[in-house]
Amino acid sequence: MKFAKILVSCLLLALVAIVSLVSIDKRPVKEYQIEGMHVYEMAAADETKPVILYLHGGGYRQGITPSHWKILSEISKATGCGWVMPDYPLLPEHTALEAHSLVLKLYSELLKRFPASKIIIMGDSAGGGFSLALAEEILEQSLPSPMHLILISPWVDITGGDESIAEYDNWLHIDELHQFGLSWANGMDAHAPMVSPIYGNMQGLPPTDIFVGTWEVFYPDIVNCGEKMKAAGVSVTLHVGEELGHVFPLYPAPEGEEARQTIADIVKSSTERTTALTLTNAVQ
Repeated sequence: MKFAKILVSCLLLALVAIVSLVSIDKRPVKEYQIEGMHVYEMAAADETKPVILYLHGGGYRQGITPSHWKILSEISKATGCGWVMPDYPLLPEHTALEAHSLVLKLYSELLKRFPASKIIIMGDSAGGGFSLALAEEILEQSLPSPMHLILISPWVDITGGDESIAEYDNWLHIDELHQFGLSWANGMDAHAPMVSPIYGNMQGLPPTDIFVGTWEVFYPDIVNCGEKMKAAGVSVTLHVGEELGHVFPLYPAPEGEEARQTIADIVKSSTERTTALTLTNAVQ
């Protein structure tokens, strides 16, 4: 099967990601902390380029992996963008409320250094759901919204309420995920937008690109989420990987490389639109 071949390819080529940060981009990565949360940052090539706030996946229990460094390095090299990646608090010691508070504080700090029109929020899997929830929370807090969202296989609903998802469970296990989700919520209603952003207020969200594979457990929820966003007036583009699995843009395989190039193109086009708008406003 195509999915099995790609999974084997990922395992065989995983070491490539370990050296990617050093070999792909010469700009240094700095580390700092916000209230004890470690944050990694690479500056943009110049002030005209955007910065990506990247929230990593891992089921809210696994930290940053080589594949996260790799995708950021490749996109940064291709576009000249900068990026910021927090090592946010995880299970079992921490829960959603603490992580969201710290990442929202990080976003507020970024707004002191960059206009919102130069910030892209991006994430994969749990980090993709976190990214959408953060964008909704930003609106709720009346903070300036980022210029764009890029969501890779986002976990948008921890309730597991859509029974059809079991048909797509080729890799992740929905019962286990549900328990992780409830632990992350820590007594919070599982339908709360902070942990299940599919139930949040989507009106006013920035343009969004969503990547999803047809062979992943989140496929029904992600398609439904995209439809809800469109109904709320959000400009949404759904990139569907046929016969591909969870977080396929991170794969060290041709399909992953193609998806990463698409993401780089999205970053470039978003930057061009923002630059054109800025110039138009300056002329007026």
